[in-house]
Amino acid sequence: MEAYLKKLCFEYQVDEKEVKELLARMEMVYLDKGERIASATMPEQSLYIIVSGILHTYTTYEGEDRTIRFLSEGDAILCYNSSTYSIKTLTKCVAYYISEDEIEELCATSISFANLVRQLMEYQFYFKEEENVNVRKLTVRERYLSLLSEIPDILYRVPLKHITHYLGADVTSLGYLAGSSK
Repeated sequence: MEAYLKKLCFEYQVDEKEVKELLARMEMVYLDKGERIASATMPEQSLYIIVSGILHTYTTYEGEDRTIRFLSEGDAILCYNSSTYSIKTLTKCVAYYISEDEIEELCATSISFANLVRQLMEYQFYFKEEENVNVRKLTVRERYLSLLSEIPDILYRVPLKHITHYLGADVTSLGYLAGSSK
């Protein structure tokens, strides 16, 4: 089983067979670095399943992107019009994509697809809530180690400013964390 599919099935607790059937109905898309897939100005709602690459959910504060969450292979992203956050690629990405209309059509024809999409949505909201709790509960070091366990090579693939904003640390602290975790 491919790594993204294994992670998706494990983290979202969904059946591999159902996911493969959903993927067969989705379109493979190739996203360039810096491409935005969700924001307040994009009215379309859609679902992406990441095959490869890294994205981030962020807000803009004083003209700077402030990372809220990183997304990588195996993550499902339900994009909808939001005035509070945007989603942008930080590396080149490959993903499966399906539009809101296609999701609705699929869910109307199959209860198993409706349940699968519901599960993906529920877990996305669960992960968002868990992230909100972890921001307040975990130390910077714990968040750093958690991030490295999820995306081991992130330090080499993503600009450090996004990582420092996510952790709530400065570059010096990040250097200390990287050095002390070896």
